[in-house]
Amino acid sequence: MRILHTADWHLGARLVERDRLPEHAAFLDWLIETLRTEKIDTLLLSGDVFDAANPPQDAVALYFDFLKRLADLRTVKAVITGGNHDSASHLNAPRELLKRFEVHVFGHAGENIVDLGEAVVAAVPFLRERDLRQAAVGEAMTDVQSQVRAAIRDHYAAQLGSCRALAGKRPIIAMGHLTVLGASTSDSERDIHIGNLGAVGADVFEGFGYTALGHLHKPQRVAGLEHVRYSGSPVALSFSEAADRKSVVVLDTEGMKIETLSIPATRLLTRVSVSRATLAADLEKVAAASWAEITVKLDAPEPDLDRLIREAAGARFEVLKVLADLPLSLASTWEHTGPALSELQPREVFRELLKEKQIEGEELSAVFEELLALREQKITA
Repeated sequence: MRILHTADWHLGARLVERDRLPEHAAFLDWLIETLRTEKIDTLLLSGDVFDAANPPQDAVALYFDFLKRLADLRTVKAVITGGNHDSASHLNAPRELLKRFEVHVFGHAGENIVDLGEAVVAAVPFLRERDLRQAAVGEAMTDVQSQVRAAIRDHYAAQLGSCRALAGKRPIIAMGHLTVLGASTSDSERDIHIGNLGAVGADVFEGFGYTALGHLHKPQRVAGLEHVRYSGSPVALSFSEAADRKSVVVLDTEGMKIETLSIPATRLLTRVSVSRATLAADLEKVAAASWAEITVKLDAPEPDLDRLIREAAGARFEVLKVLADLPLSLASTWEHTGPALSELQPREVFRELLKEKQIEGEELSAVFEELLALREQKITA
């Protein structure tokens, strides 16, 4: 059996208010063709199908169009799990219909075991705290953290036990949407857990022949293990991913052989640092037709910097962000020319507020993260 592992599509995502739907559509065209030409038997999608619990209708339409095209192939099964950005109820709504087309969807936690014939899959979606434990008033954060991590470990152990009872000598594959300690993150991941509350070690997946992970957007092995992998997002979702080589993972269960296939980029993101003194020459090095984040090294504040950079870029490339790199002695007093408020996530705004007010924010940050988690749970319920 040949299995293709992908994750973190984030359909409906935007970058500084730019629509990413054309890039996602191009990726899904490539994916359908790859499933056909690579003779893939099963597609695993490990969470964050959508970028938000209530995705825009054009993103939903793109998803269902892909599933229709997948069914038309008549040769590929699929297992889809929910991520922290997904609404479990929204994903699950058509699951009984999709099951008739060998598309198995799991938005909620449970004993989600799929027998693929040549392999057995433990389809674990994003595990929210309410799936793992009952909260109590006055708990210490260290106790909450240890309970959550122990519960995640117990959940995977139970799934492995159920798979073994069914699989016999066939390979057992796990899916997961979570942070594994030691893995590399990027700016675009938003973790619902407080800090690394839900982060676990790779040893949680001992006993599984392969673990198909989602949540982190950089393609990578975990803890040096070939068989525990993040496929990464197919589209760069922030400028911190501009240098990532996007890919999917293909697993051949005969001999458990693993390879990666590069995804063609349809939109180039560029992240560059330039000097004010050599600005014109430095900007000439920015790739044409790209979306760019430009950081300018300055000796003194320059309030009109944003307009200056955009005019210098002209039509050769599009400037989405302009950031200033000032000496520390000046940075705190200069008017901010970085991302607009609409580009920031709630926790980033909160951190900036604490910094501005010079407030020691460790305890406040923990409370704020709890409030974000409660809000996310209500949205995705």
